[in-house]
Amino acid sequence: MLARVASVALRRAEGKIMPQMVRALSVSAASAAQAELKLPTAPLQLSGTSAQIATLLWQVAAKENQLDKVQDELYQFIELFKQHSELRRLATDPFVPTLVRTKIISSVLKDSGASEITKKLFEALADEGALSALLEVTVNYEELMLAHKKEVYCTVITAEPLDKLERVELTKKAEKFVDAGFKLVMQEKIDKKLLGGFVIEFSDRRVDMSTAKKVEEFNNFVNKLVLSI
Repeated sequence: MLARVASVALRRAEGKIMPQMVRALSVSAASAAQAELKLPTAPLQLSGTSAQIATLLWQVAAKENQLDKVQDELYQFIELFKQHSELRRLATDPFVPTLVRTKIISSVLKDSGASEITKKLFEALADEGALSALLEVTVNYEELMLAHKKEVYCTVITAEPLDKLERVELTKKAEKFVDAGFKLVMQEKIDKKLLGGFVIEFSDRRVDMSTAKKVEEFNNFVNKLVLSI
């Protein structure tokens, strides 16, 4: 839901958010152009308004050596929105007056201990009525962080917990899908519906070698044979 609202808010605000973001996040720069020239190069080229905001945020955080802190603060704010539906409504409802929305965000951030970078981000988004884009901005920021750290995340799903030998074997299989120079970060998940075998899930692909999948394929094959008779 938040992602859908974000896309609407971004379409309405596109064309004015980025200049405001540059002015807000730029660290003591004489002009937006000068600020952009001094910022580090992002590790990925992402498209879309929320991606541009995340990229600018990453560049400023990298310059100030606060990449991890800013990411953690983004996660904390999303969790805050999840836990307090009324706060989320007041912050993201386009019918809430801008002055009310900015005051709410300012009061939340006042004694939060958040970095100045994060504060400026939320102030700019609140002022432009685009706080609903927070989830998309965070997702894009996470992509930039993974590329920066040269990490690739995957989830290995099995019907039963893995023993040491199985873990080593599945790690080798998963590493075949990781480009040279990148580090695999693997987490494990149990799903008894798989019956056996394994599933490896990356952000952009899924390798299904489960028993459940093989049974499904076999049943489909049998059904085709029956229909052809």
